[in-house]
Parts: sequence; C-alpha cells; structure tokens
Amino acid sequence: MNETANKEVTPSLLRYIYPDDWDYKKKEENPIDAEEIVEAIKNGKEVEIINAVIEGPFILKSVNVESKVSIQQTKIRGPLDCSYSTFKKVLSFENSIFETDATFISVLVNKDIVLNNVTFSGVANFSDINVTGIFYSRSATYKKQTIFVMGDFKNRIELDKSKFEGEVNFRSARIGNNAEFIGANFKKGVIFNSSNIEGSAFFKSAIFEGEANFGSTQIGRNAEFDEVNFKEKLIFNNSHIKKSASFKSAIFEDEINFGSTQIGRNADFLKSYFKGLVIFNSSNIVGSAFFKSTTFEDEVNFVRARIGINAEFTEAYFKGKAIFNAIQIGGSAAFFPATFEGEANFGSTRIGSDANFAGAKFKGEAKFGNTRIGGNAMFIGADFKEKVTFNSTLIQRESHFEKTIFANDVIFENTSFETIYFGEPETQFNAKIDLRGCIYNRIFPVSFWEQLTKHLDPYDRQPFTQLEVTFRRAGMDKLADDVYYEQRRLESAQKTLCTTPGAWLLDRFLWLVTGYGVKLYRLGLLIALILLFGTIVFNLEGAVKPVEQILEMQMPLHLSYMEAFWVSLNTFLPIEISSGTNWIPSSNIIRVLGIRTGIKVTTVATLLELAGWIFVPIGIAGISGMLKRQNNTR
Repeated sequence: MNETANKEVTPSLLRYIYPDDWDYKKKEENPIDAEEIVEAIKNGKEVEIINAVIEGPFILKSVNVESKVSIQQTKIRGPLDCSYSTFKKVLSFENSIFETDATFISVLVNKDIVLNNVTFSGVANFSDINVTGIFYSRSATYKKQTIFVMGDFKNRIELDKSKFEGEVNFRSARIGNNAEFIGANFKKGVIFNSSNIEGSAFFKSAIFEGEANFGSTQIGRNAEFDEVNFKEKLIFNNSHIKKSASFKSAIFEDEINFGSTQIGRNADFLKSYFKGLVIFNSSNIVGSAFFKSTTFEDEVNFVRARIGINAEFTEAYFKGKAIFNAIQIGGSAAFFPATFEGEANFGSTRIGSDANFAGAKFKGEAKFGNTRIGGNAMFIGADFKEKVTFNSTLIQRESHFEKTIFANDVIFENTSFETIYFGEPETQFNAKIDLRGCIYNRIFPVSFWEQLTKHLDPYDRQPFTQLEVTFRRAGMDKLADDVYYEQRRLESAQKTLCTTPGAWLLDRFLWLVTGYGVKLYRLGLLIALILLFGTIVFNLEGAVKPVEQILEMQMPLHLSYMEAFWVSLNTFLPIEISSGTNWIPSSNIIRVLGIRTGIKVTTVATLLELAGWIFVPIGIAGISGMLKRQNNTR
C-alpha cells in the first residue's frame, strides 16, 4: 500500500484516497476540512473520498449538486446538513460513520443514494426526502432517532439487516416500489402509520423490540413478515394490503391490532405464536386466512371480521377467550382439532360452506347461537367440558355429533338441522339437553332418541312432536308411537291427584286402557274380557228371555256359548247388529253354583251397555289417531 494519501484536485475533481493500512490515529492526524469538500461540490466538482476523516461542519444546504458525490469508509466528525439540496447524480456515503447528526430534510436525489454499512451516531433526518433512484442502506446502524416522515421514494428502499437503536418514523412516507427490511433490528418504536408502499413490504426475520405502528398503511402488493419477532405492541388497524399478508412462524409477545384491516388475498399466520391480545375485529380478508398450528395465549377477537374464502385454524390452541361472533366466512371454517381453554364464542357467525370442529376440545363455555352454516357441521369426537349453546342456529346440510361428549348442558333451542347424526359413546350427554323448538328432517341412529329424551330439561312437548313427525315421515310408525308414549308418560308425571284430580284420573284411565292411543291392544284385551264376562252370564240358565213379538215358538232358556256371545256383543255395542237380537236379558237373579248373588241379569246388561258407550268410541278414536291429535293440540 502507498504510505501517503492519494490526493487529486482538478477543475472537475476532488479526490482523497487514504491508504487502507492507515490506522485511525494516522487519519486523525491528516483530516480533511469539510469546508473544502463543500466548496468543491458547490463548484460542480466530482467528489471522491475514501478511508478518510472529515473535520468541521458539513453544511451543504440549498445547493444544486451537478456531479457525483462519493464519500466511502470515512468518518464525518461534524454535523452534516444537506437540507433542500438537489443531487443530480449518485450520492454515496457507503461504509462511512456520522459521529453527529445527519440531516437530509427535503433533499432531492435524482439517482441512487447509497448508505450501505453506514453508522449514524446522531439523529438521521430524512424528512420530506425525494429519491428518484434506489435508497440503499443495507447493514446500516442508526444509533438515535431516524426520521423519514413524508419521504418520497420513487423506487424501492433497501434496509436489510440494518439496526435501528432509536425510534424510526416513516409516517406518511411514500415508497414507489418495494420496502425491504429483511433481518432488520428495531430497538425502539417504529412508526409507519399512513405510509404508502406501492410494492411489497419485506420484513422477514426482523426484530421489533419496541412498539410497531403500521396503522392506516397502504401496501400495494404483499406484506411478508415471516419469522418476525414483535416484542411489544403491533398496530396494523385500518391498513390496506392489496395482495397477501404472510406472518408465518412470527412471534407476537404483546398485543396486536388488525382491526378494520383490508387484505386483498390470503392472510397466513402458520405456526405463529401470540402472547398478548389479538384483535381482528371488522377486518376484511378477501382470500383465505391460515392460522394452522398457531398458539394464542390471550384473548382473540374476530368480531364482525370477513374472510372471503376459507378460515383454517387446524391444530390452533386458544388459551384465552376466542371471540368470533358475527364473523363472516365465505367458504369453510376448519378448527380440527383445535383446543379452546377459555370461552369460545361463535354467536351470529356466518359460514358459507362446511364448519369442521372434529376432535376440538372446548374446556370453557361454547356459544354457537344464531350461527348460519351453509354446508356440513362436523363435531365428530369433539369434547365440550362446559355448557354449549346452539340456540337459533341454522345448519343447511348434515350435522355430525358422532363420538361427541357433552359433559355439561346443551342447548338446541330453536335450532334447525337438515340431517343430524349422533353415535357412540352411549353416554354422549351427561347433563341437560334443551330441544325446545329444535327441528330437523332426519336423525341417525333412530335409536338415539331415547338418550335425547332421557336428558331433556326443561320439558317441552315440541321435541317429542318433532321426533314423532320425523319417524312417521320415514315410515317408522312403531318408533313414532314409542316417542309419543314417552311424551305422555313424562307429562303424566307432572300431574298429581291432589292438584289436578280430574286431569290425573283421565290421564291414568287413558294410560291404562289405551296406552295413550298407541297401545290399543290393552283396550282390545279389556273389551275381550268384558265380552267373555257377558257371554258367561248370558249362558246361565234363565239369563235371557225371548223377544215375544218376533218369536212364534218358545225357545230354550239356556243358550249355547256362541248364542250367549252374540247377545253379549249386541248388548255391548252402541248400535244394534242382527246377531243376538232374538233374546233380551231377563230380570232374574244371577245364581253361581246355585247361590243367589243378588245381582240381576239386567244390571249386568246395563253395565255392558255403559262399557260399550265408553270403550267403543275410545277404540274408534284410538284407531283413527284422534286421541293423539287431541293431545297434541292442547
């Protein structure tokens, strides 16, 4: 290396190149006066300085710089102020050190500005800067406040792996292409609110140790924040990302706020970790939202959010409240097998296609009230530890609850299903079920109705009516009758002889005689016994006498069993039949084994007639179904 500095001064050039082997002390002993450089620039000279030390204030305000300025590997010891100047060619301070403030307020750079590996020891102020070319500042160090407020960058900016030890402010800045901050480290707060990035924003592997504010930011393409670590609050509310947003494997150690944010395509938070409050209320994701294998340690708020296609929360873990009420999902919602340790609120949710919660674990209360699901609802193997509500929910296709465990109360009040599936285990329901107003077209397996009605609380007639109608529509009349019988049995248990004696007696009578209209074999057996009794009585000697006006000869007074049966049947029926009309009951006293009973045959006949007037209409009503219809209209 040369042992002396390479200095060249011509009418068009000012050049200082110090040898690489000069130590700092050597360069300190041979400083360059900042005023000399300023005068050269003002005189239109090209400036090239390498490996030097510049002493004194570097004041270049309101200057029109026609030539290239390149100051590399140089320590600038005094303040630099280029405010309101115009640089028509490349401006470079690559690998240099600013020991005090560097000010570029309202500077216009027509070409590139190069600040790679630069160290700013004081405040770096680029407010209202206008750069036509590319802004390069890779691996730079900003030790104090860095200001880009109202900056206008026509092309991209590159600040990859840069370190910002003070606050960074890009408020209302405009970047015409990409903004690259890959691997950057922000020690203090970062402000991008109201900025406009017309290309993509790249922050992969960046670290934000202070609050990051991207509120009302516009990003024209993608926002990539994969593997980023946000140690304090992240604000993204009211922002607009025109394409996709990617935060895969990101770590959020404090609250994040995406309220009212617009994302034009997908939002991907795969394997991200949220330690603080998560707010997405009223956000709009036009594509799909991916939160697979994501952990939420605090409350999650998606109230009134809109997701245009699918919402994927497979294997997600919610340790706090999960509030999704009034969210609108255009496609499917996947929460299998998600875990909810706190309350899960999906009230008034709208899901255009399937909702899959298979294998999900709900350790807190789960709310699905007033939800609308356009496809299938899958809760296969789900586990509900606390109360779950589906009141006023509409599921337009199949609802699957096979192997689902309800450890606490379940509310299906006014819920509407198309087809509903239950199944193993037999102890799916361990507490109360509210089925008031619940309707469906089919239920499987059909035998499951017994478990449903066993846990029904509060009692209401409608769930039984719904089951009965469903089974009759499917041609399963026997099952429908069993459901109706169970309904009447439960209603009977609510009546007492002391409080409602009339209703209790009528209920007991209908139960005993007809099985509430669905066990008419009881009535048939009773009528058979009555007719048998009448046959035995009318078979006794002297029990009947001939009807004289239609008989011309005396008939025997001891009828055969067949003749006695016809007399018994004719007496029992409210209408007269031709058989058995030749005899009428006598007024003789009935003798049994020669012993007078004191009961006349006409008394038995009267009792037969009364029984006929009672039981024949009941039988007709039972056969026609009038008993059940009368009950269901009360």
